[in-house]
Amino acid sequence: MRLISSLTENLRRLSRSGRESLRREAARMHSEDLAGAIERFEPEEAAAILSQLDPLTAGTVLFDMATETAAKVIEEIPDDHLAACLDLLPMDDAVDLREKFDEERYDRLLQLIPPEDSAEIKRLLAHPEGTVGRLMTEHFFSVSPDSTMEELLLDLRQASEDKYETVNDVYVLDETKTLIGVFSLRKALRANPEDQAEQVMRADPEVVSASDEDLDAARTMARYGYYALPVVDDAGHMIGVFAGDDAQEVIREGETEQVLALSAVSGDAESYLSLSMFSLFKRRIPWLLVLFLAENLTGWVMRHYGQSSLSVPPLMFFVPLLIGAGGNVGAQVTTTITRALALEEVDLSDWKRVIGRELGTALMIGACLAFLGYFRAYLPLPIGWDSGRNLSLVVGCALPLIVFWASSVGSLLPMVAKRLGADPAVMSAPFITTFVDATGLIIYFEIAMRIMPSAA
Repeated sequence: MRLISSLTENLRRLSRSGRESLRREAARMHSEDLAGAIERFEPEEAAAILSQLDPLTAGTVLFDMATETAAKVIEEIPDDHLAACLDLLPMDDAVDLREKFDEERYDRLLQLIPPEDSAEIKRLLAHPEGTVGRLMTEHFFSVSPDSTMEELLLDLRQASEDKYETVNDVYVLDETKTLIGVFSLRKALRANPEDQAEQVMRADPEVVSASDEDLDAARTMARYGYYALPVVDDAGHMIGVFAGDDAQEVIREGETEQVLALSAVSGDAESYLSLSMFSLFKRRIPWLLVLFLAENLTGWVMRHYGQSSLSVPPLMFFVPLLIGAGGNVGAQVTTTITRALALEEVDLSDWKRVIGRELGTALMIGACLAFLGYFRAYLPLPIGWDSGRNLSLVVGCALPLIVFWASSVGSLLPMVAKRLGADPAVMSAPFITTFVDATGLIIYFEIAMRIMPSAA
């Protein structure tokens, strides 16, 4: 893959050269790369480029774009072009695009496409989000038990390009549309032309229900190496196929969300640069607040023993809270940037954008934690710790500075590691907590020496 930044500049140049030049270049690119490049444009410019592409390419790019960015771009694209995109996309992808649209506008677009396609989209939307039924395709290759290999191969040759979305497997259905067997297309090609489907099929194939969770079904496919899984309704009738590309996407998003959750980052697996600073703040602050409260327990233990049998200065009661906050923020940033580098959502040329985005987010997080930290220290027992104005001010000033510093280090470390040819995950994760702990203490004590020198 070429650098995303170079693809962006190339697209900008081609968009000014004319529609045909742009379409030829887009045809040579992977839609994921094209989406990553277009995400870097302002919504108006991105919409202008997508409007010049053929509807299928434009729709595929919108499908691959991050939700927040795509939603802004879609607002700038005319209804007729978007309707053409929906009509040409595989129906499961058209359904997935719904979350990027205003609901009223999406319903209006469904009225602009052929009724049979609109009806299929509505059938898929009837299944709950997160289930197999929402992601399946109804365009699968099925035959009756008495169909011969010659007949099914002739049907496949004469079928329109969009009649079947996947033809790796042939599904054998009885007269009630119940699945009774399956065999591969490779087996059909090797069989005698007069052999019937019931002679070559494998009976009792693995199936999933339309109401099953998509992640569970995707893991089943990965475990057994299936290209696709037939989907049945509650009555056992086959109604679709859960394809391998959808399963891969579900697994990737699920694993990414789990990795982010391990570092106390919530939310869906969206492209990094598509998220605003406020979006990053919303994804990180909930768990930081939970951890902030949990780390108060450590300070409470130190306060309990420090005021009873041990002579622990009050300044030390807040050390776990401060270095914990810095370490948690640093881990969040490092994990997020490492993931973005691994998925090639950012490259080294984006370092200024990454730093600016992280420092802006750090200001919001730091202000929030500073407010809580100050009043937690200042308010009287049992609500606060009744630490006095000066010590409370030290805590309130140290927290945002430590958060700001942790974000700076956490965003730079993965990119420096990448530049040096090291694995950002291996280099950054073990180093960030130790480094931020040590430097965070320096920040805390330096502030204390200036506000309350006698205590320091």
